[in-house]
Amino acid sequence: MRLKWPSQEQLLYAVNVFWQKCFFRPKPNQIDCQTILVVKLDEIGDMVCATGVFAALKIQYPKAQLTVLCKPFVKPLIEHDPHIDQIICKVSEWQSKYDLVVELRGTWRTWLKAISYWPHLRTSRAEVRWYNRGQQLHEYQTNALSIAAVVPGQSISIAPRLYWSNNDAAAVNTWLSKNIQLPLVIIHAGARKPLRQWGIHNFAALADWLIQDKQCQVVWIGSQDESEVVSSIQALMQHTSINQTGQWTLSETAYILSKAHFYVGNESGPLQMAASFQLPMVALFGPGVPNVFYPTHKQASILHEVLPCNPCDQVHCQFPNNPCIQRISLNAVKQAVNLHF
Repeated sequence: MRLKWPSQEQLLYAVNVFWQKCFFRPKPNQIDCQTILVVKLDEIGDMVCATGVFAALKIQYPKAQLTVLCKPFVKPLIEHDPHIDQIICKVSEWQSKYDLVVELRGTWRTWLKAISYWPHLRTSRAEVRWYNRGQQLHEYQTNALSIAAVVPGQSISIAPRLYWSNNDAAAVNTWLSKNIQLPLVIIHAGARKPLRQWGIHNFAALADWLIQDKQCQVVWIGSQDESEVVSSIQALMQHTSINQTGQWTLSETAYILSKAHFYVGNESGPLQMAASFQLPMVALFGPGVPNVFYPTHKQASILHEVLPCNPCDQVHCQFPNNPCIQRISLNAVKQAVNLHF
């Protein structure tokens, strides 16, 4: 039998658990916590799911300065969060000791950095993932359990919340007043990996149906590199829609989502952003793990054709001519839209 070696992530989880168990059993009532560092080197959707952590930590430690270490492109998503005092985007910018370090997604470098400064308190998402391996929890619950030891008594379910500036709101409101007269439906047709993208012909037919039958205006969102995909979809359509890919910052995108009537999209960052507002939606899932990133509010319909090969590496498909996300029919999406629209 071929021996399967653990991945770097699994090794990091194991080391984190051993180190935590031997040296850090958090007792938050025994220390005056003045500085907190949250490490979250992750993607947009993952960061959205973690935003409730910042508020929970501030409630527990209202006088503490909260710093977040994140990827540079994620910074605009959280830079207006009133619970965050500072954002850093490089491990090299971590140059002092923190009373509490919360690792929601770290690396070997951040683990070694924590050892070098030896915080008074430390808690890690890795410990939760390790003890629940084989039965992965919803991301909200994983994040909540990751800080449960240092925020005793708070609710185990941490709902995400996004913020924006007054300038963001003013800019988007001006755009809305000039361009939108009917109910606003936002669609995100992109995804980080091709196997997570529903077909462009399906998106085109869905958008035409929404415009004609639901009497709404369709706006496409996403990053600049997704603009070409949307242009291809629009070329297949019979009705006019608006391509706003690459036109808004993440915080402006959050604001426009808060004003929308409905949302449709693949598993992606914008989906989690829309879910944070409990927006009526249809969420299209492909090779991702079931349940972990599903929207949890009542007005969300999740369509997910879970095959025996799920979860996969989202790169090499066993059914390249009929991948799981393409098995979601246009009629199924229309029926799901009719439940909430």
